[in-house]
Amino acid sequence: MEEKQNMPESSAHSEDAGKKFSWKNFILDVGLDVIIVVIMVLFIRTFVFSPFRVHGPSMCNTFNYYSGECLTGDGEFLITSKLPTWSIFGFSFAHIERGDVVVFDAPYTDEEYYIKRVIGLPGETVKIADGFVYIKNAYGEYQMLNETYLNEENWGHTTPHRTESQEFNVPEGKYFVLGDNRTKSSDSRRCFQSLGCTGDSSPFLDANAIAGEAKLVAFPLSHFRWISNFDYSSSLPLQ
Repeated sequence: MEEKQNMPESSAHSEDAGKKFSWKNFILDVGLDVIIVVIMVLFIRTFVFSPFRVHGPSMCNTFNYYSGECLTGDGEFLITSKLPTWSIFGFSFAHIERGDVVVFDAPYTDEEYYIKRVIGLPGETVKIADGFVYIKNAYGEYQMLNETYLNEENWGHTTPHRTESQEFNVPEGKYFVLGDNRTKSSDSRRCFQSLGCTGDSSPFLDANAIAGEAKLVAFPLSHFRWISNFDYSSSLPLQ
């Protein structure tokens, strides 16, 4: 008669028996996942992308234009890129260009941030005359910017503050910025103040004050869109 041999328990059963559910381990795992997610969100929020809510009509009709009217209060939510503010050992991942819409620390005011469009780059000369904006080229000639993003109310009505014509020589490390709603914007023409330039106030935006470049309209969904760079290649020469 053959002896009966004791059959070993299945390995699967042995493994299951060795793995007992532990609330302590579960909570630790979930807590670790939450910490990782929070760190990633904070990193992205601080160094890569940041939300911004447009307030007021200074960039209308580009932003805050609803049902044929410019909002005077809070409006669209934007996503801004912080990459243009990065500089590692002198290397930049992105550059601010003419036509970019930037969010920056509001100077000379209690407002937290402003949003405007970059018009003059470091080292350039900007001229406002006859209702239009001109940039001096390498040959010393002025070229008019064909700003097709301006609405009918603002096209041909860009005026300097309290003068008929004015030139702005943009220093290195600075920018000349304007709102798209020129008739209702406190920008470089006024040193970002409603009453205009006073004392030591400057019309130029310091590069270090830029918090980000507007890249996406995220909300409301009916306004969802990418914010593309504007092409000024069709600018016309000053007659």
